Amino acid sequence: MKRMDDVMDTSNVYSYGIDLSKLKLDLPKSQKKHKAPAKRYVCIDLEMTEFTASQRSCVPGANGEVIQFGAVLLDENYNLLSEFSSYVKPAYSSVTPWINQLTGISNQKLEKADDFITVFDKFCYWRGEGDITTFCWSKSDFNQLWSELEAKGKHRYDLFATLQDFVDLQDIFGKLISSKTSVGLESAMRLLQMEYKGQVHTALSDSYNTARILHKLFCTESLEVNFEYINPSKEPPVNQKGEEEYNCSLASFLSPELLSQFGYTGASQEEEAEEKSIDNIAEDLQLLEASPLAGLINNEEIANLCTKYNIEVQSWLRLATEVMNTQEMQVA
Repeated sequence: MKRMDDVMDTSNVYSYGIDLSKLKLDLPKSQKKHKAPAKRYVCIDLEMTEFTASQRSCVPGANGEVIQFGAVLLDENYNLLSEFSSYVKPAYSSVTPWINQLTGISNQKLEKADDFITVFDKFCYWRGEGDITTFCWSKSDFNQLWSELEAKGKHRYDLFATLQDFVDLQDIFGKLISSKTSVGLESAMRLLQMEYKGQVHTALSDSYNTARILHKLFCTESLEVNFEYINPSKEPPVNQKGEEEYNCSLASFLSPELLSQFGYTGASQEEEAEEKSIDNIAEDLQLLEASPLAGLINNEEIANLCTKYNIEVQSWLRLATEVMNTQEMQVA
């Protein structure tokens, strides 16, 4: 397959406040070490619709369908080569007001978009062949792609092969910072003292910022980052919303005894947890004020994030000091 840098799917390209061409001007140029890099990396992000209860059987294991696909390609030094961006027309669902508010995507914008298999095929062509590792922020994007391929493209064995090299960057970050809770993309950037660029909840922006975190972590040699590929046979189904929706809709009608059976915490427990959080934040603030980074960081923001994601301040300090001098992602 012919490999071209700066290939982009322009059939359904979108713009949501991030202009990578302008961002490239702000980044220093790095010398290309190889005409044809031996290793490349891809960071992807998806935006999706929400299924109704009757639609969930259309794509087993998924809560909705992909409506926006974004990705960036990095060279062997984790520097930016090109980007991919496309809307995706859903087959069974539509954009709800909530999804429209969250992503800015409307049903009208998807009317002339390609279907999922066509867009994924274009992504695979843009991605190219060879030694490539693909990163996503949480396994949910991987699970979504797998579920939609099973439902819509079982005949396309070549597309399934693309999913053999996926890695969960969120899991890597969580282990590096010793977090007991999955950390969101924006929160991870704040913990790394990085400013999010572009508009949140858009596929291209999120994939670009995921790549910036990848560069920061993997170019800090002292971290010695290890990872393993996602094994689809070990992944639980994505669709786990039923119980959550059941709890929320019936919470006001059930007795405390019944609510406890569904994992609902009572008011007294919530107040106790809130008091504990306040105590944790106060302790973390004291540690931060005495740290070598005092005066260089927003102590209150870091303390709140450490409490929210159950992170020990000392773990955050170790990671923050390690990556502090690692430069930003460049344009290859």
